[in-house]
Amino acid sequence: MSYFISLTSCKSSTSRLPHNTITEEDLVSATCKKTLYFQLCVSSLRSDPQSQTSDLRGLAVIALNLSIENGVKALSYINNLMSEAAYKGSQLASTDLSDCVDVYSDAIQNLQDSVQALNDMSFDTVQSFVSAAMTDSETCEDGFKEVNGFSSPLTEQNHHFSQLCSNFLAITTLLH
Repeated sequence: MSYFISLTSCKSSTSRLPHNTITEEDLVSATCKKTLYFQLCVSSLRSDPQSQTSDLRGLAVIALNLSIENGVKALSYINNLMSEAAYKGSQLASTDLSDCVDVYSDAIQNLQDSVQALNDMSFDTVQSFVSAAMTDSETCEDGFKEVNGFSSPLTEQNHHFSQLCSNFLAITTLLH
């Protein structure tokens, strides 16, 4: 079962970006200038060949798919770390990682739920789901901060996930 949105299923939408100042080849850059993480936005969107011919709605779809994909990769990474922690007998790390599995599973579900909300152009619902997903990654990170002498092995993954979600949110605000 795929939760990714197909670009062909997207409804056409007007954008807040002025049509007379943007050419097709620089829509990614113009869009990413409206995000907090410009470089990540540009590199991640351009990693998808469909971004070259996408409109603003198509870029939002790509950004959402990238966020979901990153969440799935982070969850897989956490599961691998859990296996290592169990093997090494680290109960503390295993407990924190188990909490991260729960919150990332929730984060992925929130992003998957936002697929339909985006299709329905229910932007408030999209914002709620994606904000919850971002909070989930922060919760994972915060769990490690509560333990003295133990640093999070997921800081990079948590920040990257949150930044991708932030970029997606910024792009969706341009749609309405």
